[in-house]
Amino acid sequence: MPKGKMARTFSMRKDLVEALENEARSRGISTSALMNQTIDHCVNLVWPSNKTGALVIARDIIQSVLNLLPADEVKKIGALAAQGHKSTAMILMGTQQNFDAVLNMLDIHYGKNSRWFKLSHDVNGRDHRILLNHEMGIKWSIFLEGYMRSFFIEMLDIPVKSSYMENTVLLEYRA
Repeated sequence: MPKGKMARTFSMRKDLVEALENEARSRGISTSALMNQTIDHCVNLVWPSNKTGALVIARDIIQSVLNLLPADEVKKIGALAAQGHKSTAMILMGTQQNFDAVLNMLDIHYGKNSRWFKLSHDVNGRDHRILLNHEMGIKWSIFLEGYMRSFFIEMLDIPVKSSYMENTVLLEYRA
């Protein structure tokens, strides 16, 4: 058994086992790997979302709503949303108030699990560059910029420089 892994035995309905095996085959991975991904998704997204009242909404609906709003309102909505998420990040997700923990939470929860963006982080000496790539268009970039600037101030008291393009947000910070 690889280090950090444990074996467990569970009883499951036959239809669920068949669905898991079919999905694993279609992805070209083992059923065990798919179970790990599924449980990870549940523990790190579904359970916290149930506690916070999060909704699952299709991307095209979000894009349609954002496109109806002026850019300055979208940025303001992002900033206001981030102000309320500090307690969620700390209490429900157990995020510590330090740069590495916040970056990890953003990458895992907002990036990989919630699919807001794909995060990449580069460090050059004391300079940090965080790139958020997505496929949601300019208004989502504007929302993310407002959200992230506010979130970094709320969580870490760090003002970040930011810029955005059609499907990218760049955040810069000097440690």
